Amino acid sequence: MSPAVEEAVFRVSWEAALAELELEVDAAERLLAAVRTGASQDLPTGLGSWEPPAGLSPLPESMVERAQIVLDRQLRVVGDLAHAAVRSRQHLEVQRRMRPDDASVRPMFVDAAF
Repeated sequence: MSPAVEEAVFRVSWEAALAELELEVDAAERLLAAVRTGASQDLPTGLGSWEPPAGLSPLPESMVERAQIVLDRQLRVVGDLAHAAVRSRQHLEVQRRMRPDDASVRPMFVDAAF
């Protein structure tokens, strides 16, 4: 292959890799938005782990800014997911504390106004 063709293939490979990362971040952001609003019907499916494509050379200089934007979004989503997990655990703990230890114990109300 000529150097120009190799560079074009290399560039297309990096563009595809960055596009795939952007789609994964989009899906994670939609998941967080659905969790925040309680819209369980809007939860995306198919979130998984991303594996880098094999054989990519160093990132082309012309794509550094785009890659940095993707990285910044990923880091923000990771932080948001961590906060959401902490909040979820806190809510579960509050619910656990509000539940009586003995399931047979129920609140009773007595009307003494007669």
